[in-house]
Amino acid sequence: MSSKANASARTRKSAAVPSTSLQQRLSRLYGRAEESDHIFVSPLGPFNHEGEQFYLPHFVYFGPFTSQESLRLAVLAGFDPGDQPASRAVLAFIEGLTVRPDIGHALNISLFPVVNVRDEPAAAGRRLSAEPWDRPRESEIQLLGQDARGRGYHGFFRIAVTHEDGPSATVRGVLSPSVGATGVELFNSDDFRPWPVRFEALSVGAIAHGPLTLADDLPYAPFEVELALPAAWSQTRIDGALAKLLKRLIVHFRGFQAYGQHL
Repeated sequence: MSSKANASARTRKSAAVPSTSLQQRLSRLYGRAEESDHIFVSPLGPFNHEGEQFYLPHFVYFGPFTSQESLRLAVLAGFDPGDQPASRAVLAFIEGLTVRPDIGHALNISLFPVVNVRDEPAAAGRRLSAEPWDRPRESEIQLLGQDARGRGYHGFFRIAVTHEDGPSATVRGVLSPSVGATGVELFNSDDFRPWPVRFEALSVGAIAHGPLTLADDLPYAPFEVELALPAAWSQTRIDGALAKLLKRLIVHFRGFQAYGQHL
C-alpha cells in the first residue's frame, strides 16, 4: 500500500470529527486525494484523550516546482462551536484543488479543515481560537504549534463564522526585533473587495492567542488573515465566497513574493 493510502486508511479509522456530514465529506475527500498529484493526506497526531486516539485532518497542496524553499502557508478552520460552515467551506476548497490545482507554482499549503476534533459533550464549549500557540493547554493546538515550528509557515489563513450580516476580514502583522520584516505592504483593501478589512500591526508581547504567538520561533515575521463568513448565508454561498477570495489572496501573496525577490 502506498504512503498516501496508508495515511488515508489511518485517518478514516482514527480522526474523530464533530459532525456526520463533515466525516462523510472528509471520507470522500480522502478518496479524491488518492487520485490527485497535488493533494496529499498527512494527519497530525495522534493525541490521546480519555483512552481514545485522535488525529487532526490535514491536507497538503504542492504546486508545480515545489521545493524546500517554497512559500509555506496554512489554512485552518473549525476552532470553535458553530464553525462547521467554515470547515465545510475549506473542504469544498480542497475538493476544488483536486479538480483544478492551478493556484500557482512553488507553493506549499497545509489545510486543516477541522481543528476541534473531540466529538463529546464536554468539549462542546471549547473555543480553541482563544488558545495561545506558544503555550497551549489543548492537544490540538499543541500539535499545530509543533507543526508550525517544523514547517516555518510564512502566513496563516484562519476561516471562521460570524453572526454579523456580512463577511469581514482582519489582517494581522507582527512587530518583533527578533524576526525580519518587510517595509512593503503585503495586502491592501483592494485585495479584499467587496469585503471590509481591518489591518493590525501587533507587537509580539501584545499577542494573546493564535499562531502569531509563535512569531519569535519562526524564521520569518508571519502574518495572519482571519476571514469571517456569515452564519446566515447558505453553505453554497459560503463555499463560493471563500473559494474566490482565498484563491485571490494566495495568488496575490505568491506574486508579492516573486516581486519581492527582484527588489
